[in-house]
Amino acid sequence: METRVKINPLLLLALGFVIGGVGLSIKIPFVVLLFAGLIGLMVFFENPMVCLIATTFGYVFLPDLLVLMLLYGTFGLYLFRKFFKKDDPFIVAGHEVVPYMYFLLMVIQTATSVYLMGSLRDLAIHTAGFLYLIFLINEVKTVEQLHGVIVAVVCAATLLALVGIYQYVVGVDIKKEWVDTSSNGAIRARAYSVFGNPNIFAEYLVMTIPLCVGLFWSTKRDGVRIFFLLLFAVQVLSLFMTMSRGGWLGLAVAAFVFICLVRKELLLLAIPLMGATVFVVPESIVNRFMTIFNFADSSTSYRFKIWEITEAVIRDHFIVGLGLGHLPFKMVFEQYIRTMPIYHAHNTFLQVFAEMGLIGFILFIVFMVSLFVNLARYPLKSEDRYVKIMGAALCASFAGMLFHGMFENIFYMTKITTTFWLLLAISFALVRICKRHLSAEQGEKRMECYGKESFI
Repeated sequence: METRVKINPLLLLALGFVIGGVGLSIKIPFVVLLFAGLIGLMVFFENPMVCLIATTFGYVFLPDLLVLMLLYGTFGLYLFRKFFKKDDPFIVAGHEVVPYMYFLLMVIQTATSVYLMGSLRDLAIHTAGFLYLIFLINEVKTVEQLHGVIVAVVCAATLLALVGIYQYVVGVDIKKEWVDTSSNGAIRARAYSVFGNPNIFAEYLVMTIPLCVGLFWSTKRDGVRIFFLLLFAVQVLSLFMTMSRGGWLGLAVAAFVFICLVRKELLLLAIPLMGATVFVVPESIVNRFMTIFNFADSSTSYRFKIWEITEAVIRDHFIVGLGLGHLPFKMVFEQYIRTMPIYHAHNTFLQVFAEMGLIGFILFIVFMVSLFVNLARYPLKSEDRYVKIMGAALCASFAGMLFHGMFENIFYMTKITTTFWLLLAISFALVRICKRHLSAEQGEKRMECYGKESFI
């Protein structure tokens, strides 16, 4: 007979208080963190959903190294719990095969990279996000659990948006490469929150705002609607304050996709709303938007030059690419031109092609198409209002992200790459929930048919 040793959580709590008390008495802050860590481990081990929601909310507020430590640590703890408590095994569903294939190709591209150590940096980030995806899709089994994860994402994004608004109001220094002062002289600040770059912050908001709209649209309670409407307003205001033209266009694409999937008739309001916007939006934002069509603008012409050279890099490394990550790309790119010390191609599709070659680029396109196909086959066809609306919100989020990806690289910063894998995880979890509901309904129908046959 198997004997299991049970540890009373109160003993761990008491141990934590003792260690914390000793740490305070001798004034060692690290011991206080150790105390908090013990409590966190205890709670996370006993309740993986608390761990998942806390990680989802907290990763964006941490430095990059701690983000990776958090993601690897929580997955390791979850894996240990699976082994210790004999929980359900990990499952790979049929619709999830493509991301596994793409991750395997990233590992191969790292091993064959022109700069191995540079590729290992990005592989570590993608691996952390991939493990987080496995954790989430295997732990989240109900709509209620998924709702908790999505609310955590939206609340964290709102707090970051408030930081961005504060930066814009008080005024922060603008780096010279962020704006062409000759054509954007009225711009006095650009919000970047904790991301260090306004365009990166805009990428993040384009990913999260559709989820906030989905929460607003799916609830029937007026108080909750007002709450999510306020969160939406804060995030959109902060996005405008990034002064990111790509971010604005990305949000417009996301809005178009969401409306087409949920309420097509609202498209009739688009033209009058756009006309009214001209009289409401500050002149500095209108002028900034109009520079999209000004090819003399330094940031616009700078991107065109980068894309031209990137195309030459792709032609010379067409089949296999340079290797995963921006550092191999940077090293090779600077062999073509010494006067442009750039870090990426400012275009996700060109960046993926340069890093992963033709095979990797095709697989990436298949990856993204398969994601939209699965969302269309399951959540968007669901009779559950919440599931259908959140499916539309996820489609809008990815559509906006990919459109913005035409002007920025979404696989550059740790937090943005993690957010990409998080959105994938939420999408696949939603598809799994839909499949469970369909299986349950089919099972009930078979039982009804069997009952009728028995009666006959």
